[in-house]
Amino acid sequence: MQNIQKHMDLKAKEIFDIKLETILKPTIKNMDDIVKSLGKNSIIREFLLTNSLHKQREVENILLAVTSIENKIMQTRIIGKNGKEVIRVGRLSENNQPFIVEKRKLQDKSQRVYFQELSKLGSETIWHSKLDLNIENKKVEIPYRPTIRIAMPILQNGEFFGVVILNLLTKEFFDAIGTSTSFEHFIIDKDNNYIMHPDKKYSFNKYKGTNRKLEDDFTDGLKANGIYTYSINDILQNEDEAVFILKSKDKYQDNLINESINTGIIVFILTVILSFTMAIFTSKVPTRLQISLLEAHRKLKEFTSIIDRFIITATTKPDGTILSISNAFIESSGYDNNELIGKRMDIIKNPNRDKSIIKDLWNTILNKKTWIGEIENRKKDGTSYWLEQHIVPAINENNTIESFVSIGIDITAKKELEKFATIDKLTGIYNRRRIDEFMLIEIEIAKRHSQNLSIILIDIDHFKLVNDTYGHQIGDIVLKKTTEIISQNLRKSDIFGRWGGEEFLIICPHTNEDEALILAQKLRVAIESHRFETVGEKTICLGIAQLKDGDTDKTLMQKVDNALYSAKNGGRNRAVVFA
Repeated sequence: MQNIQKHMDLKAKEIFDIKLETILKPTIKNMDDIVKSLGKNSIIREFLLTNSLHKQREVENILLAVTSIENKIMQTRIIGKNGKEVIRVGRLSENNQPFIVEKRKLQDKSQRVYFQELSKLGSETIWHSKLDLNIENKKVEIPYRPTIRIAMPILQNGEFFGVVILNLLTKEFFDAIGTSTSFEHFIIDKDNNYIMHPDKKYSFNKYKGTNRKLEDDFTDGLKANGIYTYSINDILQNEDEAVFILKSKDKYQDNLINESINTGIIVFILTVILSFTMAIFTSKVPTRLQISLLEAHRKLKEFTSIIDRFIITATTKPDGTILSISNAFIESSGYDNNELIGKRMDIIKNPNRDKSIIKDLWNTILNKKTWIGEIENRKKDGTSYWLEQHIVPAINENNTIESFVSIGIDITAKKELEKFATIDKLTGIYNRRRIDEFMLIEIEIAKRHSQNLSIILIDIDHFKLVNDTYGHQIGDIVLKKTTEIISQNLRKSDIFGRWGGEEFLIICPHTNEDEALILAQKLRVAIESHRFETVGEKTICLGIAQLKDGDTDKTLMQKVDNALYSAKNGGRNRAVVFA
């Protein structure tokens, strides 16, 4: 039983660390960094100081761009020193595009507790609200939308001038940290109210008015066996003083106990056999030898069991036929043992795999070297999962490859977070943050190797009219279809991303401005020729600029922006090269 308890202790700590390091910390830090960057932005600060109408338009564009990057941001706001909203960018749902809220709908937040706290902080530090449900017009919004607000006061020479604040929808966040196969997951606040509960109707019970006491789920208290508590207040740093709780599932404990009993039976049988055998050869040291053998077997069995349960391993023939697999492999793939043994490893192949990675994998292991990398696989139910894999060739005495041993760690959660950070959820292409990164990389490559590089900035003509006339849902359909048409007409080397709102950017390596213009005209005609659902015909403007000596990412973007401006002023539905 002591080993079972130790096993559960280690497993609970492992799960908490994974949730903490791959989900909780990165999510909060990412939002903190966004708020800091807004709070330190010189344009936003100047706007709050001067209330300039010209600066207001620039700030609105900044907030729109930031909100577009992360679909979990439901509101981004600037609140003046009097507590009244000056600018608010909102979105109706995660799948809708952000929009600037009309001035007449801006609200007075001067009496809200969070504004009063922020106005008295006295320093430009990050502030986190409690984890709660979104409230509109003094009522909890239905359907429920779990939310956290992250804000920073803006000061000038020690004087409070306003607040930058964003509302982050935390549903996906709770979904990601709220489950595992071995434990039930809870989060409680300092007053023992549930913030997160395995039965979602009890999550945020304080705000829903649902009665659920701690003793209903923890009859023997939080210090009972199988209960693990971890403070997350150092991450959230709010009034919740939240505690993350793991409660071992009965089935998980039963499995551990049954395994322990089965192991005991095996050890007993081995003890009898070994004792009988050793007695034939010697009668002088049976007890000492028996104890050593049993201890060695116990350690081996324990080690083997841990590997089988938690490490995703497989052994294959050189042609990829599966010879053996761990239980962890079965659990991660969704297949039964009988469905895997004797089949080729292609059974979990994901059609979206990067072929260059697979080619490098085979080149490495066939040369009798260990390959280390990340591979996207596909479960039996068709869903994708990611493994960080070490594939080791097993060499026999004749120096030939006898088999391959694969050892993997599930990194799906990590990859999902990376995806959220780089992919625009509505269109499925790269977001502003990722396209910025590619821009810097491609500029560096082009300069180092004296290669051509051009960029194309695209804007959908009169897109605001679509939203105003037909609504944001139809606007989203137009954005997605535009993305699809452009993607179908690009070259493999082109890098395509959403720049913000109805603007898109294409990075064209090994391409001069004349070649980029040919591509731009092809895209313009493709959009012009398509009839969009509900709205009919739409057109686009395209600006083109080529990287020249002395250009930086900023000067290149300024050039392409000027070219796009010329295209718009020239009558729309046209492509213009920066001159």
